[in-house]
Amino acid sequence: MWRACLYGLKPTAAGAGFLLAVLLGPPAQSEEPKLSISGYDPVAYFTDGKAVPGKSEFEYLWHRLRWRFASGEHRDLFVKDPDRYTPQYDGYCALGVRADAVQAGAGHKDTVDPEAWAIVDGKLYLTHMSQGMADWRQNPSDFIKQADANWAAVKDLAAPEILGPPCAASPPTTKVSLRDGGHMVIVGPEGASGDSGKIIGKGDIGAQLEQIGKKVEACLKTAGAQLSDIIETRTYVADPDQLAKYADLQKQFFGSASPARTIVQKGGLSNPDNLVEVMAFAKIP
Repeated sequence: MWRACLYGLKPTAAGAGFLLAVLLGPPAQSEEPKLSISGYDPVAYFTDGKAVPGKSEFEYLWHRLRWRFASGEHRDLFVKDPDRYTPQYDGYCALGVRADAVQAGAGHKDTVDPEAWAIVDGKLYLTHMSQGMADWRQNPSDFIKQADANWAAVKDLAAPEILGPPCAASPPTTKVSLRDGGHMVIVGPEGASGDSGKIIGKGDIGAQLEQIGKKVEACLKTAGAQLSDIIETRTYVADPDQLAKYADLQKQFFGSASPARTIVQKGGLSNPDNLVEVMAFAKIP
């Protein structure tokens, strides 16, 4: 049996902070232990059936990580049986460990959104973003089997590096180490907002695609990559027929990366003025 929760497929500005401080790996001797899963209470997923922020006064150090809880009772439950309540794969993105279908050998550690979670057979799984958990829900047993097989090779990889501006903050763009060597940059999904936060090209999907292309290109440069390094794209759209009219513009910015998936978001995108959002995976040369 499994349970899952998606607090909307529409990330908000308030959610940005949730995504940033997430299990960045074992700290060095001189560093303060990292805060796990953005300070959310791992026990609450089981007892309350939802994501609940922990409190600094209820904290416990385990596996060189700081775990927070909503109450002393939850902390005590964790202390008695931490293996029952800690997320799988040390709290890294379950789809990333599984390799997320990008390509063979691409298993990696990635950050998580504490609001995108599932409990399967009594074990807690988290993903990088709510859209990823939507994918996870389609075939959890196979995804878990693949991630479990990959984890031995992934668990000792470097922690993901969060890239700041000009990359979007929610979900964060990350630079990850790959299971079979090398690195990859995971961008977005990026929308068409400008520096001020306002949407560029409101009502014009072509103008939005152009703005997104420029944003993705600028973001990739921060990690030493460029548009030609993109190996996969995922385009989230409310109206696929409208998007199809701009295939040439998509190719101009994102090339002929394969696979290239178009995902219809019937419930709308992260911003109601966004007509399209693009996620890109680029192999760093």
